Amino acid sequence: MIKLVDCTLRDGGYYTNWDFDKNLIKKYFKYINQLPIDIIEIGYRNKTKEGYLGEFFYLPQNTIKKLNKSTEKKLSIMLNAKDCNLKDLDNLLKDLNKEKTIIRIATAVEKLETTFLLAKEINKKGFQVAINIMYISKIVNNNLFFEKLKKLKLENNVFCLYLVDSYGSILPMDLEKLINKIKKVSNIELGFHGHNNLEMALINTLTAVKNKVKYIDSTILGMGRGAGNLKTELFLTYLKSQKKKNVNLKTLGKLTELFVPLKKQYEWGTNLAYMVSGSYTLPQKEVMDALKVNRYSLAGIVDSLHKEENKQNIKKLTQENSVNSCIIIGGGESIDNHLNSIKQFLRKNKKITIIHSTSKYINKFKKLSNNQLFAVAGDELTKLDKIYTHISKYILEPNFKRIKEELFDKNIFYELENINFINKYKDSPLTISLQIASNLNCKEIFLVGFDGYSELKNKKDFYLMEENQTIINSFDKPLISLTETKYKNLLQKSIYSQI
Repeated sequence: MIKLVDCTLRDGGYYTNWDFDKNLIKKYFKYINQLPIDIIEIGYRNKTKEGYLGEFFYLPQNTIKKLNKSTEKKLSIMLNAKDCNLKDLDNLLKDLNKEKTIIRIATAVEKLETTFLLAKEINKKGFQVAINIMYISKIVNNNLFFEKLKKLKLENNVFCLYLVDSYGSILPMDLEKLINKIKKVSNIELGFHGHNNLEMALINTLTAVKNKVKYIDSTILGMGRGAGNLKTELFLTYLKSQKKKNVNLKTLGKLTELFVPLKKQYEWGTNLAYMVSGSYTLPQKEVMDALKVNRYSLAGIVDSLHKEENKQNIKKLTQENSVNSCIIIGGGESIDNHLNSIKQFLRKNKKITIIHSTSKYINKFKKLSNNQLFAVAGDELTKLDKIYTHISKYILEPNFKRIKEELFDKNIFYELENINFINKYKDSPLTISLQIASNLNCKEIFLVGFDGYSELKNKKDFYLMEENQTIINSFDKPLISLTETKYKNLLQKSIYSQI
């Protein structure tokens, strides 16, 4: 008989940063206790990482104690093989109930041998342990994988080998082929964790069950990384219709309703970008990162994922003639609040070069005689419907996307040769603007319109604030904000003191 594993709290944490409302957790356990779910996966155990990650990413002892009291069902905790080794296990597992806790280890096929060493040690400590093999769409024809399985004899220490469709790209015929190949070399029980990029999570799960896969993962409303997972409520309804599980639909409905507000807030589920990532076996993380901010449209994400050769040749922007001062125009409300004063400052200082980091306010500065540049990031290029004559240069990130033919003018478009002061966030408008300022050898760099957020209303705000702060911290020259800002490590002056 199949065993059902609900992973909502772990996989759903990719959207909530692994924090959940206490009342939601209480009701979640109340309802799931009344449903035929065999195992509840509650989150990760991890060593300390940089940045804020929530309660269910670390699962402190008190949290696990409370959750153990909330249910008689077995609890599952995930470890990432890439983030831990043998010497970490005592600390990661020391306070867990061996009788009630299952440990699952997420890994890639390349790390199967070292992951098995972890699994054996965890099993010696008295825990049931499973290994989750990711990226299974890439191993269907990987003979080395099957040779490793045959040699390792996982079944001696591991109760289940999970097949994880990380890209949401495997097709039923390939999944069936993979399962049958594994069964020829190993007696280990199998599990399946499907992602829904191609809307295949259900049919792939049914294919797995048909081929005697015992353990099945799902989440409420499909909540999970990227395009999401098999929906718990869908699979339970199907099993009830086939008379394979006794399911109280009223209770299932109440459980599902708990997560509707989160679904509205985070809008997980498949879309064209995730479909492309699934079709071409591309990492979901790239899509999730792009969707975190409004820098890219859906079409822009698809275009960047499905890369085609760009044959447009434009000049490289390298070291420019030095300018004494430049001002970077951001997208914050302080631009509107202090627009007249900012323009007065620029009229007074006509040699200051203006660098627009967004198209939002470009038109408001068109009558100024200052040299003006546009740092073109993300989808800003696709938003342009004309060339602004007061912009002398449009400066693109390295390896830029294609420019509309009707706008393409090799005399005004330039490409940055490189970004040399930071290793990430290279497509950020602030990164591109600061690199331009560096290429101009600016002695004074002013910022306006980089307000920050007085309160972080959603994950997008948090991501943008964190991104901009990291960029500011990485730049090696003083930056002077002339409008109010929440960012740190900026010299703060008032625009009114400059006019």
